[in-house]
Amino acid sequence: MTSLSSLSANICSPAEMSRSDIELWRNLNDTNDALRTPFLTFPFVQAAASTFYEVRVCTISRDGRPVGFFPFQFSSPFHRALGIGQRIAGELSDYFGIVAEPSLVIEPRDLLHLSNLNAMMFSHLDETQNDFGLRGEAPEVGHRIEFPDGGAAYWKAKKQSDKKFTSDTERRERKLTQECGPIRFTFREADWLPALEHLIAAKREQYARTRVADALQSERTVTLLRQLGALDDAQCRGVLSTLRAGDTWVASHFGLLCDKTLHYWFPVYNPKLTAFAPGRLLLKAILDTTEEHGLERIDRGAGDTVAKRNFSTSQHHFFKGLWTRSNPVSFAYQVGLSARWRLKSRLERATVRES
Repeated sequence: MTSLSSLSANICSPAEMSRSDIELWRNLNDTNDALRTPFLTFPFVQAAASTFYEVRVCTISRDGRPVGFFPFQFSSPFHRALGIGQRIAGELSDYFGIVAEPSLVIEPRDLLHLSNLNAMMFSHLDETQNDFGLRGEAPEVGHRIEFPDGGAAYWKAKKQSDKKFTSDTERRERKLTQECGPIRFTFREADWLPALEHLIAAKREQYARTRVADALQSERTVTLLRQLGALDDAQCRGVLSTLRAGDTWVASHFGLLCDKTLHYWFPVYNPKLTAFAPGRLLLKAILDTTEEHGLERIDRGAGDTVAKRNFSTSQHHFFKGLWTRSNPVSFAYQVGLSARWRLKSRLERATVRES
């Protein structure tokens, strides 16, 4: 564990960071596979800073030399006054943690101290963050599809290991072609903004239809997606993909590309074509073009479903939790959270009884 006495910190907005610190951050992402996710990159944090309230970066130095970066934000002026942090982009961010040299190992309480925070409730802390000393609770499975030899080789191997799944997928693909026309897939739409607006509208309709909380209800969220769609940085590049059969729209996906990894983020499908398993066909279309676009991995994020397991080649775990310091503010925040959770539980039980 790195001694707190050897560490110092500077807290500023992303816009105030020095060029040398930004270059170090980018280098850390490039040289550590565990940090090679768009959500832990400077471009993502910079985009979030133009959209969300009070984004900050704690630059951690050891003996005067920068060794790590901890991005966070405040959800409101009230939380800023109390020192209650939130992960970058809130619920939109699929990874949380620090970007640092492997030698930096720090207690969560010391990280809060350096960041002038009293508490932080979080999720999406990848298991690799434990190497930095950062821990959480309640592990949740995450899935990845890895194909270092290309998507064609992956699908060939998949045919051998799961003939029923691949045969059914190809059968649906043929049937869709027969009924709607030849499959046409665009990995990255050049005219991406109209395609993104269509995806957002279709996704919100899906949320309403399936009675799932609308993750795109906030204009702030939509604004961030537009900002990311315009990004063309090797570490964080917005990618809007579209699958069509003839002139029929089948499915779309908006994700983030980081080096050779595509983070699978916002897929949406034509509800009239559910019999063809459009989500499956969309992923297969991406796999069919991986070599053309230099992809070697698709990160499916947190969540364990049959649809994810069908394609998965590896698993990892995300953690959530609450980090606090030993002071009155932290104690009061924990008491308030506990009271809110108890009230929510009572309301949910009352709703079940009434129904």
